[in-house]
This record gives sequence, C-alpha cells and structure tokens, in this order.
Amino acid sequence: MTLFVILAILLIAIVVIIFAFPEVNIFSTAVNPSSYLKDCIEPEVTEIKDVLSRQGGYQNPLSYALYQDERIAYLCYIAEYYLPCIVQQPLLVRHVEKEIKDYIEPRAKQCLQDLKNQYERKGYDVSGSSGTINVSIIPSKILVEFAAPMTIRKEETQTFQKFAVSVDSEWYDLLLTAVSIIEYESTFGDSETGLYISYYPNLKIDKTRRDDGSTIYKLGDVVTGDSFVFASRSLVWPQGLR
Repeated sequence: MTLFVILAILLIAIVVIIFAFPEVNIFSTAVNPSSYLKDCIEPEVTEIKDVLSRQGGYQNPLSYALYQDERIAYLCYIAEYYLPCIVQQPLLVRHVEKEIKDYIEPRAKQCLQDLKNQYERKGYDVSGSSGTINVSIIPSKILVEFAAPMTIRKEETQTFQKFAVSVDSEWYDLLLTAVSIIEYESTFGDSETGLYISYYPNLKIDKTRRDDGSTIYKLGDVVTGDSFVFASRSLVWPQGLR
C-alpha cells in the first residue's frame, strides 16, 4: 500500500511540473542549442569580463598605472606637466568587444563542436560550418552571436542560421560613462563626477588622485555589482606647485 501511495505522489508531481512549467519536458532528449551554448560560454565571458573590469578594458595593458597590485590602463594620458591628457582609446566599447572576442573565440568554437557532438550522439545527422563569433556590448547585456549555420536531421529537419547568447551586464552604461569622463579630462584636464551620479542613480564613482599625478576612476553599478576601473593622467602640476 505504501508503495502505491509513493507512486501516486510521484505521478501527481510529474503532472504538476508539466502543466506548471510547459517549457520543461522531462521526457525529452532533445538538445536546446541556445541553452547549451549559454551554459558553455558564459563562464568564459564572466572570466574575461572580470579581468578587463579591473584593468581598464585591457587584458595586457602596455601603458598603465600600478595601483593595489593591478595594472590599470591609462585611457587618457600625457607625460608632460600643465597639459590636458590625450585620449588613448577613442573607441573604447569596440576595443573591449574585441578583447572579449579574442579571449572567448577558441572556447566558443569548441562549444559549437560539442553541440554538434551532442546532436550526433542522439542520432541526428548534423551539417554546418564553424562560422564566426561576434561580441556586442549593448544596454543591459553582453551579446555573443555564433554566425554558424547548422542543419540537423532526424525525423524532421531544422536549420539554424545563427545562435545568440546574452549575458546580463550593465557594462554598456559604465563604458559610455568612462568615455565621457576621459573626454572631459582631455578637454578640461579634470572631470566633475557628481554630474554623472545625479543623472544615473545606480552609478557609483570612486575617484582617487595619486602623488604621481595619475587619477584612478572606479565606476560601479550599485544594483548589479558591475564595475569598471581605469586610469588617467591629465593637467598635472609639479608637486611643489600644487
């Protein structure tokens, strides 16, 4: 009797799950390509994002301020005194997109091959190409697009022209804020961070001036925890004249 009661409870639970969550099919063996690729590539995106966020958008910065054991790239810099800085990376968003792409591309291609292998192990005939990987930083997310046409055949035929994976991120606003700050630094030699905070309520800016004349900016989103740190050296006066 106890066994029948347990089986009845399990059956009821299965029915509830199917009707409450119709997108979940516990009897299905099909592979969801978007979910599979997201699980496969998201850790790689998070890993490089963490590095770039601490180092001014560069994996290996050449011109940088050493601060708290981090090499923080100068996005605006001048070695001379009395002059405003020169913007070092005018296309910051595009540069960061390329840094992410270069880092994740080998893993992304492996993810596509693994997806193909998953289908083949389930008896599908799969054809397609490795294609190309594109990375875009857009409002509220980092978008990774796999432009890799793929056709899978079994009882039916499905054709995919591309796959898209999005990772939640507020980096778009942080990077545009960084661009605006370095434009002010290059024009006026300094920036007024209070203006940004009044306009973006979720934005936090820590501005640290150092004895060597450099300034460390740490931008952060207080809701999501996303951050971006960069350095500037602009309109510096010799120590005796400050």
